[in-house]
Amino acid sequence: MTKQKSSREGPTARELGKARHRRVLLNAAAEVVYRHGVRDATVGRIQEFSQLSRGMINLHFGSKENLLLAMLEELAQEYTRNWRRAVGPDDGNPARRLRAIIAADFSPDVLNPRNISIWFAFRAEVNSHPEYRPFVDSRETEFRAALVETCRELSDEDDEETLLAANALIAVLEGMWTDFLLNQSDFDRDAALKACLLVARRLFPRIAELE
Repeated sequence: MTKQKSSREGPTARELGKARHRRVLLNAAAEVVYRHGVRDATVGRIQEFSQLSRGMINLHFGSKENLLLAMLEELAQEYTRNWRRAVGPDDGNPARRLRAIIAADFSPDVLNPRNISIWFAFRAEVNSHPEYRPFVDSRETEFRAALVETCRELSDEDDEETLLAANALIAVLEGMWTDFLLNQSDFDRDAALKACLLVARRLFPRIAELE
């Protein structure tokens, strides 16, 4: 008698096909938003780019709007993975951690023409689509919390001053992303990073003591 296996060894061909189609649709949605914006990211354009039918969009996401939201959520998750990877699992040096957090924002993995165009395209739509806000609003919550906590470790000021300093750093990073969006051809990534680190040293003189 042949003994049946208690569990499958891997995904079936059907499951692999579904995962591949889902990935194609997410990539197609991102490319269409990058080229045409959110409002002009029509089902027809997504179909044309993906070479998949409207039925596939409905099968995997239920609607075009759900597809766009899933794509945006994935972009936010990529951002989170990027800065977490830069910081590492357990860095007890707050000065080094702050530099890593800031530098992560200039990684080509997140600061690139397609991603930045998509970020700002969705930001332009948050008034009519509040469901986009959690994924595009001044960095995601975990990033902000990590930055505030790191600033608190470096600060000799009270919590209010520390929060203001963290907000100032976020504003500087936001400004650099805007500058990249508008001036991609001559944006100097290294100079922008140095400018942000200069602001950080002015806010937290103790950084030099911990380096």
